[in-house]
Amino acid sequence: MEWLSWGNAAYMAAIIVGGGLTFAATKYRGVLKEVQEVLNVYHEAAKDGNISPKERDRIMKELLDVASAGVKIFWKF
Repeated sequence: MEWLSWGNAAYMAAIIVGGGLTFAATKYRGVLKEVQEVLNVYHEAAKDGNISPKERDRIMKELLDVASAGVKIFWKF
């Protein structure tokens, strides 16, 4: 029973969580890509500390792309 310890339980939990995150990353790859694009556009727009209406529209377009990628996961078109 030496193998049954808190360290081994934590190691097993880390393996299970890592596997779950890998599964989620492969399944939701499109959504993650779109979220990254939104964050890049927002970061670029907020560099000067002020977001113009044109930049706000571009951010909203990217958010709609995220929503579209999310819908495509559940309904295969």
